[in-house]
Amino acid sequence: MTTPINNNDDKLALIKAFVESALCLSFNEAAKTLALTPSSLSRRIKRLEESLGSQLFVRTTRRMALTEAGEIYLPYAQRVLADLDEGDNALASLNGHPSGVLRVNVPSAFGRICIAPAIPEFLRRFPNIQLDIHYTDSMVDLISQRVDVAVRIGKPLDSTLRQRQLAINERFLVASPEYLNQSAPLNDPQDLMHHSCLHFSHLEGMNYWQLQSPAQEAIKVPINARLMANDAQSLYEAAMAGSGVALLADFLVHDALKSGRLVKVLPHWKIADTQICAVYPDTAHLAPKTRAFIDYLVTLFEPVPVWQRE
Repeated sequence: MTTPINNNDDKLALIKAFVESALCLSFNEAAKTLALTPSSLSRRIKRLEESLGSQLFVRTTRRMALTEAGEIYLPYAQRVLADLDEGDNALASLNGHPSGVLRVNVPSAFGRICIAPAIPEFLRRFPNIQLDIHYTDSMVDLISQRVDVAVRIGKPLDSTLRQRQLAINERFLVASPEYLNQSAPLNDPQDLMHHSCLHFSHLEGMNYWQLQSPAQEAIKVPINARLMANDAQSLYEAAMAGSGVALLADFLVHDALKSGRLVKVLPHWKIADTQICAVYPDTAHLAPKTRAFIDYLVTLFEPVPVWQRE
């Protein structure tokens, strides 16, 4: 039996509480995001469940999950919030004043090196925008997580998103002079099989690197991955410490190559470049806050990327 929501209840607030709880699968985390107490959020969920006549979550002492009813209701609730956001964006476009909470995802190492130092200036320029930045190398679903814009490195995978290229992501094989001085010769790609390799585990293929010869011939070279990590910064630090050969992006190694703390390995063999892009949901009205942030990102990479500037 359903219990109608009376005039003192805010149906939209109940839906927001449900969606945030469904995304977090934690009342405590959802309550923090919504600036509520856990007990207050729990009451909102209970009130929504009563109004729907269905239990939306199953809760034990150890875990929390959506019920079948919750799984069915979630996309409809998300659509309601998305439509309201788009309506807000359409009206905000009339006055063009960037404001509101902007949710951003950026890759961990890239974000710390290239984005984080520029954030204070962005906040100074746009005092009415609140930034909520998550540094992660995981591929986040922008729609379901309600992310406004993300920076992604690599080949675009999701054709439902719009993108704006920020820069070319050059990558190099690098090692410290100390490592190379005490290791076997490394004059040919096949020599990599006899070296300690430091491998970024998000790269396609767990046991090889793909190189391109001066004659544009592409080959896959099996590697001895002594260290695998999903964080490029840790591979950079291992390479600096002389632990082996790493395949790393220019934004990470530019300064170390310039100072000689790292040197290029097999410099005549090229690693295929990838893209650094800003991606965002394909909406009819791009929010001024999102447009402002993307435009600001562009200034960090034109005419040359920030890491190549003096």
